[in-house]
Amino acid sequence: MDKKEKIKKTLKEILKVVVVLLLCGLFGAYLQFGIRGSSAERFLDEYFSYFATNNYKEMYKMSEIENSGLINEETFEIMCNYNRFSGSLNDYKLGEPIKEGRYLTYTIKYYTGKEKEEHFYTVTLHKQKKHYLLFFPTWKVSIDSSYVNDVTIKAPKGSYVKLDGKSIKTYKEYTKEDVDRDTYKLEKIFKGDHNISITTDDEEFSQTKYIDSDNQQVVIDPMEFDLTPAEKSKIYKYSTFVVESIYEYAMDTRRNVNDATALFANTPEAAAVATAVYNNMMAAIQREDGASLRIIDIGKMTPTITKYERKKMVEVKVDYDYTFTAVSGTSTLSGIVENYNGKGTNTATVVLNMINDEWQIVDLQMNCISY
Repeated sequence: MDKKEKIKKTLKEILKVVVVLLLCGLFGAYLQFGIRGSSAERFLDEYFSYFATNNYKEMYKMSEIENSGLINEETFEIMCNYNRFSGSLNDYKLGEPIKEGRYLTYTIKYYTGKEKEEHFYTVTLHKQKKHYLLFFPTWKVSIDSSYVNDVTIKAPKGSYVKLDGKSIKTYKEYTKEDVDRDTYKLEKIFKGDHNISITTDDEEFSQTKYIDSDNQQVVIDPMEFDLTPAEKSKIYKYSTFVVESIYEYAMDTRRNVNDATALFANTPEAAAVATAVYNNMMAAIQREDGASLRIIDIGKMTPTITKYERKKMVEVKVDYDYTFTAVSGTSTLSGIVENYNGKGTNTATVVLNMINDEWQIVDLQMNCISY
């Protein structure tokens, strides 16, 4: 074999080694990417990061969901929003998985806030038939435990019903069993809180119901419904306005008791209450000893409903902060009158009745501030 032949043979051997090494490298990279990409822990880490940032769209993509009428991305996000992550995440740890067939269940322990409050979050992964890079497993989050089946909703006859903002008229069952209510049969929905709104000929109201078991029956009774946000806002606004107005009218010489009674319901009983509150406030603002309240500045007002009877009565407690300027009474020793300032908190209670389809004030328990 001449020198040329030897060089040729050597180059072939080197080429074989290079090819083998290259193939080994490619195979190693393939294994590395495959193992990394198919790791259940890595998949779970990513899913939990979306949970901790309330990224429901990405959570939905990673979940095993068969869309149906009431199971879709929108209702998934509503479910997640009711159970949203709150606080700042400090740390978390994955527990050892419990394996059952093609399922892996992990319990994640995580900590939030400065006090590192401890929480637990359980996630079940389902190994899919589809593979990654031909041979490596892929995962989806199983949410079977988040479903409830065969839920029945009974609502007032002839009303328009929405579940979480969507009409459920296509789920209505026509039966003769209940003459006062319409029946809606929901084959599958997400477990948790659901907003059910009812519209009748003359009103609209809503209520949140927690639905957590198969074959659960939810009966909607209008008498159980709370005030609508619009009604509550109106009542709060008027209750705080009346408290402020009583001070204003009692301190303004251009006003009189008729201005106070105009704030109340047009009944003899309500007028008597208004007159008593106004007169008591006048007496407290200009005392017999010469002391008087010159200026009051009402700051933050916090109304809270303390009693409620649907379509009959609502009681509102109004807490408020204030600052004031007052004049002291004449001292028998020095005869000196002094101006002084102060601040504090006080409370009034407003009672409204439904009269002629409007909430009107019938009682007010209110004392002048201490000064």
